[in-house]
Parts: sequence; structure tokens; C-alpha cells
Amino acid sequence: MAALWRLGAGTVEHVRAELPPRYQGAYNTVQTVLNRLAERGLLERARQGRGFVYRPRISEAEYLSGSIRRTLAGASSGARQAALASIIGGLRPEELSELEEVARQARQAREAREP
Repeated sequence: MAALWRLGAGTVEHVRAELPPRYQGAYNTVQTVLNRLAERGLLERARQGRGFVYRPRISEAEYLSGSIRRTLAGASSGARQAALASIIGGLRPEELSELEEVARQARQAREAREP
């Protein structure tokens, strides 16, 4: 997925070339993984010539936020808060400033939707 997020779209060979050398498996192996990701709905594929071009159906941020949400869903409120505080505490100052702005915008949007 990371290779396709960087590329935007690509064939099996494009994806293989984008992978770190230690993960550049056989063409068929990469193709199998891409096809399985397409079957799971994470990628779309379109025929191009004799092969396919693969594109992510979700952004990296959407994938990460969904993964984090699913992971935290079963945890207690205290554990969720502690985990999020740990993540936030590890941000660089400029990242924290950006996050504060995004949180402010999200809060305003939520308040505008509430009756």
C-alpha cells in the first residue's frame, strides 16, 4: 500500500520497483498481494494492455485512522486517552500546532452540525 500511496497508481512492475530491495519479491508474489488487496477493497484495478494498473481506494490517512479507530474501539476510556496522549506527546512542535488547528476546525464543524 505504501508504494502505491507514493506512486498514486502503478503496475505490478512499478510497485516492485518502488519496494525496498529486501521486499522486491517475485513478480507473481507482488501481483498476488496486489490482487488480494483489490479483493479486500483497498485497491482498484483497471486493465491496461495485458496487465492491470492498481490505485489505492483510500488514502494513507484514511487507512491509518480506521486502523487506529478499530484498535482503540475495544479499549477502556482510560486506555484510549493514555494511548492518544502518548501519540500526541511524541509529536514535533510544528506537528502539534498543525494538529491543534485541525482539532479546532473539527470542533467547529461538529458544533455547526449539532442542533
